[in-house]
Amino acid sequence: MKNLESVIKKVLKEESEKHSSRYMFFSNLEQMKRQCEMLLEMDQSEIESILENGHDWAQDHIAEAKNNMDQVFDFLKNEMEGDHDYEEDEDMIEEGRKKTGTKLCARGKASAKSKYDVYPSAYANGHAIQVCKGKIKGLDGKKRCSPPYC
Repeated sequence: MKNLESVIKKVLKEESEKHSSRYMFFSNLEQMKRQCEMLLEMDQSEIESILENGHDWAQDHIAEAKNNMDQVFDFLKNEMEGDHDYEEDEDMIEEGRKKTGTKLCARGKASAKSKYDVYPSAYANGHAIQVCKGKIKGLDGKKRCSPPYC
């Protein structure tokens, strides 16, 4: 009987929270947090073995989720701080948390698209940055730095 009461209270609480217009936003964040904590508690070597056994798509999904989270976080943080000088552009990348808002050069982007099946992805963006910086050859077979990386 006590368990039933706690379930009813939980359902009623969730129903009252649903009336908030942004219930799903916060609910999704909580779910992501729980899943991240569970993934981080799992055996890393076992996960690496699974990923190396033909399931590297999962790594790409995590990289894309991180990229999406970075964008939402930066947007909301800027809005709350009153900084509205952000620019929305698919070609914008974030290399870690150090440098934001740098456009990929056309050479790097073209090279990454030809080399990787999934674009954009963390690997593809990393490759594109290296081409833009002139550290690896682009499609033209030449190493040269392209603005704004020079």
